[in-house]
Amino acid sequence: MRLRFLLAFIPLYVSLLPLKAQEYFSPMHRDWTIQTGGFLSVDTTGFYTSVRPYMACELRNIMPYDSLRQYHGRDARWLSTWFGRKLRKEHLFQVRQDDFRLDIDPIVNLRMGREQEQGRNVFTNTRGVMVQGDYKDKFYFYTRFYENQERFVNYIDSLVRRDSVVPGQGKVKFLESETFDFSQAVGGLGYRLNEHFDFLLATDKNFLGDGYRSLLLSDNAYSYPFFRAQMSFWKFRYAVYYTVLQNMREPHDDNSGYFRKYATIHYLSVNVGRKNRLNLSLFEGVLWKPAAYRGFELHYLNPMLFLRPVENSLDSPDNALLGLNVRWNIHKGHVVYGQLLLDEFLLDEVRAGKGWWGNKQGLQFGYKGFDLFGVPALGFQSEINFVRPFTYQHRTNFQDYTHANQPLAHPLGADFTELLAFANYRWRSFGVEVRFQYAVTGQDTGTSNLGNDIFKSYETRQGEYGNRMYQGLRTNLTAFTGKLTYCINPATGLVLEAGLTQRERSNDDGTQATQLVFFGLRTSLDQHYFDF
Repeated sequence: MRLRFLLAFIPLYVSLLPLKAQEYFSPMHRDWTIQTGGFLSVDTTGFYTSVRPYMACELRNIMPYDSLRQYHGRDARWLSTWFGRKLRKEHLFQVRQDDFRLDIDPIVNLRMGREQEQGRNVFTNTRGVMVQGDYKDKFYFYTRFYENQERFVNYIDSLVRRDSVVPGQGKVKFLESETFDFSQAVGGLGYRLNEHFDFLLATDKNFLGDGYRSLLLSDNAYSYPFFRAQMSFWKFRYAVYYTVLQNMREPHDDNSGYFRKYATIHYLSVNVGRKNRLNLSLFEGVLWKPAAYRGFELHYLNPMLFLRPVENSLDSPDNALLGLNVRWNIHKGHVVYGQLLLDEFLLDEVRAGKGWWGNKQGLQFGYKGFDLFGVPALGFQSEINFVRPFTYQHRTNFQDYTHANQPLAHPLGADFTELLAFANYRWRSFGVEVRFQYAVTGQDTGTSNLGNDIFKSYETRQGEYGNRMYQGLRTNLTAFTGKLTYCINPATGLVLEAGLTQRERSNDDGTQATQLVFFGLRTSLDQHYFDF
């Protein structure tokens, strides 16, 4: 929904009372998922943690969610002034009536940094606005608009110039030799019939999984239009997504825009046991060509799980993926999780061990710990991701598992192993986090298709058999980030941050090193991934 359309319905009056936040979805930024994760690790009500973004109304049932979004510092006299309240405690504008609520806030991401090796300055200049509200606790809406100018560090700059998109944030315009301009608008209109049924029509992102990464569907790519119908009953939650994606690789007429492709995703999540400590979730996704190439497949509008038989009955060339997500609260404050992705799977070929190209699978294993050693807000997370060559590829870009020149799952594509580790601590408004990443990938060389670049057609593969992990140009990636944050306004997510990133990517062609010192002021809403 366009911002100007929503603004036309904003009342001419606003309430300036210090009331609670009324957002419908919890932000997907890691700043917030860390805080909610501790409560979810001890939850026994069966909260469905692998379907994000979380509904704030459901979080309120199991944790003091509104308290997390409130200021808890000292109540100095200046904080009772209008400026003090708006800076530290409240939304900029808010309306509160018996059956209608509305919040309006600015969005900022003002960041300066220096790339030490190259001796060049980089910056982010993001301004935007966020509008959200609900009517009678049934209808809800939100919209966010961002306008950005940014100068990136070298390795991100190279990717943006190659693909003409900023990871997770859309197509760019070139301003100067080193500066890019880009904008983004997201929004949604939803209807919550009752505690069992929820419907959402939106242009936004989704995340399916319990890890930092998802091999099934992540918020790595740019936002996309979708309709989601969700049903919850007893120990089950079932969601179906009908999405419209972009193929930016296919030649097109400038007047007609980029070609579309479509996807249907089914996700069934089940809590197991009396205390709901174990959760199992089944994933199924199918991507297919648009009507310009063949008729729209109404069969894929089937809201029931298991579309693979439908695909087979159509003798379909479409891309079908299956997956499993597992989460187990093994003890208070300790969680293990994992994912299995099957793009293609023939047991005989796996057993044969001959390196068949169609052995396209992915695995994830992870652990989260909260309030470790009895220290409140001390956390740790480790995660391993493994994806075989050619996974997510298909015959054409209309069927590969991508959107707007970006992977829909992991930003490294395929043919990689990745190790991640996070340690974080929070004290009052202060937070500190250190992050370590190590990855090994097999980079495609030249025009060859060895399975790493998921935008290439699997019909251009070099061999039917003899494929192995890290084939091609074996590349090592090591990265470390440490940052300190201070939350200015919990209600709006306004945060000060400063930190250091060191990154090194090396192979037989050479080494690319990056050292970045940065500081800034940002609104913590969306998670952006530049660790690739």
